Amino acid sequence: MKIKRLPLLIAAALLIVTNIVTLFLWLKPEASSSMGGIKAGNEVVATVGDDSVTREEWLYSLEQKYGEQELKQLINQKVIEKVAKKYDISVSEQEINQEYDLIRSVYNSFDEEYTDDEETVKAQIKSDLLLEELLTKDVEVAEEEMKSFYKQNEEMYSIPKMYNLKQITVRDESQAGQVIKELENGSSFDVLAMERSTDVQSAHLGGEIGYIPADGELLSPDAAKELDSLKEGEWSQPLKSGSDYVIYLLEDIMKERNYSYDDVESQIRRQLAIDQVESPLLPEAFWEEAEVEWFYGSEQ
Repeated sequence: MKIKRLPLLIAAALLIVTNIVTLFLWLKPEASSSMGGIKAGNEVVATVGDDSVTREEWLYSLEQKYGEQELKQLINQKVIEKVAKKYDISVSEQEINQEYDLIRSVYNSFDEEYTDDEETVKAQIKSDLLLEELLTKDVEVAEEEMKSFYKQNEEMYSIPKMYNLKQITVRDESQAGQVIKELENGSSFDVLAMERSTDVQSAHLGGEIGYIPADGELLSPDAAKELDSLKEGEWSQPLKSGSDYVIYLLEDIMKERNYSYDDVESQIRRQLAIDQVESPLLPEAFWEEAEVEWFYGSEQ
């Protein structure tokens, strides 16, 4: 069973929504304010030599490029909530948390759609699960089929012990010792990672590398042993890694867990039911039922 990651793909877009909507408000006359006789819409936000770009020009460009897409996202959230309430469909916090943990166990900071905003991700997970429930509400799946699926894919419902880490990689032991001294003197781990780390992929993220399995190939036995001795928020001593030295910051630990059939029964039912649904898994399927009218007309 592939893990459904519509939540993260959409979550990244939703992070923009609030900012875009807030910006649009500046275009309204009542949102304009006078500063020295100049309305906010005519405020200069950039200059190129003698030329200038006004706030109104900037916001108009944003609306043209992203307005329809972002408004549709907002509408879809409302549609799902309204129709789910109509059919008395809900998802439990346990299901949302399980899905969130599965996401954390397979996604890391190098994934484009990764986000540390737990609240945003969980809100999107809830929306996606409600949509799946709505689209499969009339689909019947035999319990024997679900149990058989669980037995065949039981390993997919197990999460190993994982460390959520940041790292600073340097070339030699002397540089590693200098980093430790600066950390002890109060320097920011994130800033030092950006300035000192030779690992290009994680350096620009402040050293963030996401969740790493405790018993996987990415951590040496010495590194795993060192991390086990740390408390959340503490950094490790320099650890040899090939020809380099690595200093880890332990952000948190995800404990090992194994979900029983009862824990994931609803998830399996949705997955098997979705395979039987011919229509696209889109909230727009419920627009007419939710009586949607919007700025861009009747076309969806």
